[in-house]
Amino acid sequence: MVQNITKSKFLDINYDNSQQMLKSIQKYINRFDCPEMTLDLTKLNILDAARVMVLSSTYHYKKYPEGKITCRVQSDSIRNFVLGFSTTNLEVMS
Repeated sequence: MVQNITKSKFLDINYDNSQQMLKSIQKYINRFDCPEMTLDLTKLNILDAARVMVLSSTYHYKKYPEGKITCRVQSDSIRNFVLGFSTTNLEVMS
């Protein structure tokens, strides 16, 4: 289930499985107008967060080439891990 949190500007996705999370994000991108999107991935480990960030960035870029996706993560090590990928629309903050 994807839900918008009214107190936060981040999209909060409550799934234990990163595959379900990616499907939910892809549905959200296809269904709603979101050229600028934010995701809260602080509950994920480094590998799942990196996977979700890169694939979400790809889904988002297909619909919004000029758009931006911002991901909130738990540590700077995730940001350094993802910097090697070519994701021009991705911004990572901790």
